[in-house]
Amino acid sequence: MRDAFTLIELLVVLVILTLIMGVVVPQGAKMLHRYEKKLDKMKQKHQLGMLQAKAFLSVQEYNMTIENTIYRISKKGIVFETRNDNH
Repeated sequence: MRDAFTLIELLVVLVILTLIMGVVVPQGAKMLHRYEKKLDKMKQKHQLGMLQAKAFLSVQEYNMTIENTIYRISKKGIVFETRNDNH
């Protein structure tokens, strides 16, 4: 009966764990990046919706720029978007 692991067994386990982490960590980082982008899009959509409601209630016109796109929210609450090509 053995009481402990040999050094070779421990090194093999460490190598296997290192290989697994080398695959898992980059995939996790990609997933996190995609999640953050999706969350940003959801926040922007929410902001546009809130501004649209504000424009409807206050009968005013508002502008909002997101990533070189200008959103014009009219008095009736309709969102128009035009491309802004100025960098």
